[in-house]
Amino acid sequence: MFIRHLTQLIISLFQKSPLGKSTAKHHEGYKCVSLPDYTLVVGIITIIFTLMIFVLSLLLKAPVWVPVLWLFFSLLGIFLIIAWKNVKILYNDEKIIETTFLGKENHYTYDEFVSCEEKPQQQLIRYYTADGRVLKVNQSIEDAIYLDISIKSKYKKLHNNKNIPIK
Repeated sequence: MFIRHLTQLIISLFQKSPLGKSTAKHHEGYKCVSLPDYTLVVGIITIIFTLMIFVLSLLLKAPVWVPVLWLFFSLLGIFLIIAWKNVKILYNDEKIIETTFLGKENHYTYDEFVSCEEKPQQQLIRYYTADGRVLKVNQSIEDAIYLDISIKSKYKKLHNNKNIPIK
């Protein structure tokens, strides 16, 4: 019970801070598919745990490579937090905006998609555009199924009730 309340407190504090997920005005009216909040919690726990071991290894005068190794592992937590903040797919009835790990936005319209490739063992669907770009949708993310349904239904409307070709 304590851990759940602590997790909710961490998530709410982080979301309201400048480091929280972006809520830019140009994204109003979009539905969002993003990494779950436990990604943030795991990132924070990873950073705290690895930095504690880093300090402990310094205090115990371990060989130089040991603290450096733990400091390197703390970067994994930082990467998780960056991914939680940046990686998302926003969509509405007209277009899809994919934001990458580094914050770069890729814009798609529904009429650009020409085929898809489903990989159930990896819980991944790839949507291909005519110009070779690929939109990857991770099906393990909670709201990803709604994006998948949206893309497939828009394709049907645009192509005389035909299903999107599957590779």
